[in-house]
Amino acid sequence: MQFRQLRPRRRCISVAVTIALFGSFAATAQPLASASGDLAAPAVVNGDSAQGQVAATDAGAPGGQNPQSTSGNTKPINLGTVMVTANKREERLQVVPMAVTALSGDDLRRQGANSFADYASQIPGLNLISTSVGQTQLVLRGITSGSSQANSSVSTYIDDAPYGSSTVYAAGSLLTPDIDPADIERIEVLRGPQGTLYGSNSLGGLVKFVTAPPDSTRMFGRASVDYTSVDGGGSGFAERAMFNLPLVEGKLALRVNAYDRDDPGYIDNVFTGQKEVNEANVSGGRAQLMWTPTDKVSVRLSALAQNLRGDGLANTGVEVDPATLLPIYGYQKQSRAAGTGLLAIQYRLYDLSVDADFGWAKLVSSSSYGSQKVDQTGDVTTAYGPLLNPVFGLDNGGYSITQPITLGKFTQELRLESPAEQMLAWRAGVFYTRESTTNHQTVNVFDASTGVPIDLPNLGDIHIGPGIFKEWAGYADVTWHATSQLSVLVGARQTHDSTSYTQVSSGLLTGPADFTTRSSDTPTTYLFNPSYRFTDNLMAYLRVASGFRPGGANVGVPPGLGAPLTFAPDKLTSYELGFKSTLLDQRMTFEADAFYIDWSQIQLTTVNANFAYLSNGGKAKSQGLEASWKYAPVRGLVLSTNATWTDAALTADTPPGLYGYNGDRLPWVPKWNASVGAEYDFPLGGGWSGFVGGSYNYVGRRESDFLSVPGPRISVPGYHGIDLHAGTYIGNWTIKGYVKNLTNQRGITSLASETTDPQGSPFAASYVPPRTVGVTLGLDF
Repeated sequence: MQFRQLRPRRRCISVAVTIALFGSFAATAQPLASASGDLAAPAVVNGDSAQGQVAATDAGAPGGQNPQSTSGNTKPINLGTVMVTANKREERLQVVPMAVTALSGDDLRRQGANSFADYASQIPGLNLISTSVGQTQLVLRGITSGSSQANSSVSTYIDDAPYGSSTVYAAGSLLTPDIDPADIERIEVLRGPQGTLYGSNSLGGLVKFVTAPPDSTRMFGRASVDYTSVDGGGSGFAERAMFNLPLVEGKLALRVNAYDRDDPGYIDNVFTGQKEVNEANVSGGRAQLMWTPTDKVSVRLSALAQNLRGDGLANTGVEVDPATLLPIYGYQKQSRAAGTGLLAIQYRLYDLSVDADFGWAKLVSSSSYGSQKVDQTGDVTTAYGPLLNPVFGLDNGGYSITQPITLGKFTQELRLESPAEQMLAWRAGVFYTRESTTNHQTVNVFDASTGVPIDLPNLGDIHIGPGIFKEWAGYADVTWHATSQLSVLVGARQTHDSTSYTQVSSGLLTGPADFTTRSSDTPTTYLFNPSYRFTDNLMAYLRVASGFRPGGANVGVPPGLGAPLTFAPDKLTSYELGFKSTLLDQRMTFEADAFYIDWSQIQLTTVNANFAYLSNGGKAKSQGLEASWKYAPVRGLVLSTNATWTDAALTADTPPGLYGYNGDRLPWVPKWNASVGAEYDFPLGGGWSGFVGGSYNYVGRRESDFLSVPGPRISVPGYHGIDLHAGTYIGNWTIKGYVKNLTNQRGITSLASETTDPQGSPFAASYVPPRTVGVTLGLDF
């Protein structure tokens, strides 16, 4: 039986059930301004490598005042300079020879953004498969096998530290860390495979949270309170604070931030009578210590913690009729058994980064330890009640699966790199990670109305783990600056990984098992990336890159069944052609790219003799066009738009046991995504200034998951949304308001059957949150 995560968790044991019965889971916003008062330089994002470089919000104006515009301002109108570390070197965004999007933390806070759902539309090629807060799969450039995909195809980094599982044993695909942007300097999204620099799981690309570093030159801070209200639901509050303290002038500094956020609920449980069952609390913080003993050496030590808890989050979605997609009990109403729905996630990350510049080369060491603990109890009464209640003679039996998951991951990376400007710029590095996971599933039976346990023999208990994953890698690349205009980058990475997996199970539905399986692989990835700068403001590039996800020991397949005990890595190769331009004296940027991805040996779920397991089979392609544009026509006004066309489809039939055919679209990948936005900053007089902005976002029609039985897939309608925000600055104070999903659209973000039949009614549908209105009061000091 294959382990499926979170909402599809009921499928982990559903095959066993069948066998047993029938013999066979703002901070204050910053105006688009520099400290000098240039309101036409929005979202200027500084790099994070040098001591004292901080986001514009932190820098402020002398005396901690927010910058104000004046009628006499003669600063030039331009879009500023965005610095990124996508290539593990600090460089201007417009000269990086690949598709990268950088979102300023200041802009996210101004918009009232709290999670991926609030800003995903601003990133070309990024889509979400989301069941609830804390349960989101990221999809870049169409690389996904669906909502039940066991392992992530997008890597997540926090600064230089990878975070999240690299295996199929700890919900790596769905438990993507969704970090509150309270003290984020920027978010970088790298589109396309990053297998050479970043290694495994970056098939579609990589998301990198870049935190604001401590500043040893000045003391400052900010604090904010936030109130939100959701249409048809409750209200929520948030408090955030940040403080930067120089400990030794120019040498040592401490930066601490903390937050506590209550996200309002809006789903009611008609069976128990509970209201707003999907409300959530998110709290956490980060502490960073930066030491720069010389101008050539820096040491940064950081610790991050975030907790997420909701008593109804594991019971995702509302019941809908699969034929019409209309809610059965009403919009945002579900029927779930008492005492179920808990989801609690603890994220922790400890990171030590050391940079030493020798002149002829720079040495970088990054050491980290990340952990994740998950507790959840999901209702599976709809799936198992009709099958088990007659067998046990129960009139009102309820069923749930509790599933605690733990993850501990140590990583160490060392790299040595030459100065980037020399004719032959080189880099070499080594990487090691060790990941230990446990995953324990237990079937519970109880009175569905009261939650009181019913005393029955053990129905099912599966203990997965420890799963031990180790990876060693060495990589190198060389950039040849052939002329002042032509550069050619070539690189490769050799990886060896090994997996040891143990499973112990017992119970009437699962039967006894106790076995350990091992596997190992040695994949190679490569990169060929020439670029040509026609002028200082126009460049074109070609990028040929490969990526992979690790293989491993199969889940739920004891020896002797005839099913494969291991599965191999899946691999892809991407071909990308793009250009980037800066026009009209840096008042306009325009970039576009075309890509073609060949994906082979896809890790897919196969069902054979009533057992589900992972196998390699099928091929797919993803091809598309991406474009983004930004323009500052007058002082204070910035217009932007992006659009993506993606054609992601199978190029071969799936293996037996899964019904996907050559030419079928990959699940949950729209052909079209688009976003249009505008931001305007303006003086109000008397020391006041204001801002107003908004965006229109569109996500196209998608196809539901591939089925394990013959039958048609569901075409999920597209949706659009409008977000608005406005505010004012007076002295050190910021007051703003925002509206998300202004027109109250009901866009579906995930859809799956709640029964053991993948086509059986009802289905559970998750929607984008209803219209949400919020206000924020912030103080810089």
